[in-house]
Amino acid sequence: MAAGMIFAALAFGAATLVEVNVVKTVVEPAPAEQCLLQVFNLAEGDINVGVAGSDLFQDPIPKFQDPPAYETLPLGAPVKELNINVTFSESKRTCRHTFEEQKAYSLIIYTDITGINCKLVEDYIKKDESGNPNVRFFNTWTEAINITVGETWFYVPPDHSMSPNKSVTRGNYPSVSCSLLSKTCDDLNLGLLDFGASYTFILMEVKESGKIMTKMEDVQANNVHIAWQIPQYVLLTAGEVMFSITGLEFSYSQAPNNMKSVLQAGWLLTVAFGNVIVLIVAEGAGLDQWKEFLLFAALLLGVCIIFSIMAYFYTYVDPDQLNKMYSEDSGKEENDDDKKNKNDDIPLKKPEHQKSTRM
Repeated sequence: MAAGMIFAALAFGAATLVEVNVVKTVVEPAPAEQCLLQVFNLAEGDINVGVAGSDLFQDPIPKFQDPPAYETLPLGAPVKELNINVTFSESKRTCRHTFEEQKAYSLIIYTDITGINCKLVEDYIKKDESGNPNVRFFNTWTEAINITVGETWFYVPPDHSMSPNKSVTRGNYPSVSCSLLSKTCDDLNLGLLDFGASYTFILMEVKESGKIMTKMEDVQANNVHIAWQIPQYVLLTAGEVMFSITGLEFSYSQAPNNMKSVLQAGWLLTVAFGNVIVLIVAEGAGLDQWKEFLLFAALLLGVCIIFSIMAYFYTYVDPDQLNKMYSEDSGKEENDDDKKNKNDDIPLKKPEHQKSTRM
């Protein structure tokens, strides 16, 4: 039984490792009175960004850099309007945008004939339930564009506009058709659109090289294979077999005949108590999933140590000997009952010298 608990603890440990790697690809929503922000630099060189009331983006942001991660922007209120200072070369621009708590945003910095400009768009960071990737397009061209990705159609408005976020089938897209209102454009190579990822494609027009496309990954693709669940189930099944079945047999064999059903019920009652503990931890503790798994593994190891100490000092009872003792006691009680019944059945004999008196 102790070995079964160790196997179960190892199963929770394996689940913890898998969950930690899964969480790395998930973008968690910001807490209350905070939001998430990333910056796309579409200018012709490095830029510096400063957000009023925070120390985010202290390092220069390179041109066309795929943001490594979202930054958490404190708001101090459910909704707040903030000034964003952008510096490019010797030019400076202050943009003012409104942010809402627990939402994710992309701040797109670009240049045109008027100088530096900012555009704030809301992001969709939740992974698609079907596992398919999410895609959107940002169009800097002066014409609207129609793009077909697989069976999904996108209409992208002109002049620095963002298309709606849509789910597409996972796959490799080396040649995606697109068309402008005035003509047909060259096919786009979107590359691999992987499971669970979210992508932003920047469509730009560069004087030197013509039209180009830049691929940004807003949410990382799933990188944990489903087969990593197998060790958890193998270990958990081994632990269940060694602990549950052995425990049922132990409680049954160590109990006298008139207490076997009671101890079986007591064993199942401990399962109910365990489910209550799981309910309290899962619903009331507010821990992350991997922390819950780690807590259960630690509890199992702790109980295993206590159980091993108790088992060391336990005196095992031979079931055959226990049944024999119970049979002897039962037989003795039956003999005593039989003697008592025989004594009660003996008729009382009337004395001979006693004569009846007739009236």
